[in-house]
Amino acid sequence: MKILICPDSFKGSLSSIKAADIMKSSCLKIFPSAEIIFFPIADGGEGTIDIIKKIIGGRLIKEKVLNPVGKNITTKWLKIQNTAYIEMAKASGLILLNEKDKNPLKTTSFGTGQLIKKAINKGCRTIYICIGGSATNDGGIGALTALGIKFYDKNNRLIYPGKGKDLIRIKKINISEIPSEIFSCKFFILSDVKNTLYGKQGASYIYGKQKGADDRMIKLLDNGMKNYAKVLKKTINKDISNIPGTGAAGGFPTGFLSFFNADILSGIETILKIGRFEKKIKNVDIILTGEGKIDSQIKYGKALSAIFNLSEKYKKHVIAFAGSVEESVYKNINSPYISMVSILPGIISLETALKNADKYLSIKVEQMLKNIR
Repeated sequence: MKILICPDSFKGSLSSIKAADIMKSSCLKIFPSAEIIFFPIADGGEGTIDIIKKIIGGRLIKEKVLNPVGKNITTKWLKIQNTAYIEMAKASGLILLNEKDKNPLKTTSFGTGQLIKKAINKGCRTIYICIGGSATNDGGIGALTALGIKFYDKNNRLIYPGKGKDLIRIKKINISEIPSEIFSCKFFILSDVKNTLYGKQGASYIYGKQKGADDRMIKLLDNGMKNYAKVLKKTINKDISNIPGTGAAGGFPTGFLSFFNADILSGIETILKIGRFEKKIKNVDIILTGEGKIDSQIKYGKALSAIFNLSEKYKKHVIAFAGSVEESVYKNINSPYISMVSILPGIISLETALKNADKYLSIKVEQMLKNIR
């Protein structure tokens, strides 16, 4: 028996690596001689570089940078030869803040820019930036400031380090002092978000609240994004604000697409490609995956969607475990190769479900594999 184990995280309870460990232990209880292929997955959010390291190796490098509210922290990025993998959540993420500090008017992506600069200074010229889980809505101007771009207000005063509230103040952008080595870099921004920069489906309106913004702040931030786009267009003679994905991570990709050699890539597809997932799936007997909740969003590029598509392509049976499975998903996914099961033992509170997720996952995996045996 050859089993591919590839869960996403069960948010609020299990990381993808922890979930994969539990699945592996359960598999070996039922099939002691099974060959296990271990491939926890991520889509560019929190924990992505740890997963990449688990899959293909590399060296984690510690650095001191500023967090989203300007406090000194020690964080890390992943180096594999001349390629850097940088996780925005580790420098500019919501996980770094307590509730009272969550305010996208006052947060900055400057620390992520510092990590990028340090990676370039260490010889990296291919840079993957995983942008999920950001605490910022600054259009990426904080990171761009750290990389040498200068933003000025109407009185020609320097805007530094670049926060969400500063977007409305930008009147001029100076790119003449960008270090030359940055132009020899290729940036890949990993995200599965398709929102544009501003408007009702833009960065501020769609993601502002989860970062601490109220309705008043959201309107201010969106107006700031419109101003930012206007000044960018004047600077580069091109409007990129309507490109899908420019609204991801509070507009982070916008400046990179404007000034540098950068592309937005699907986070999950990139991770699968890096780890040669499709090659691995060809020779397995069964695939075990999962996440916290399987719902209608699965058709919008979620990690499990990519796994389901490949399982059908190669006619491989996949079992997806989840805390809950939305009824509509059973109706919309009708494949002889795909099974979806809830790990919960019955009607229980969310608190109990999160607290005992490891136990429930282990039990359900063992039950399903006993049936297969």
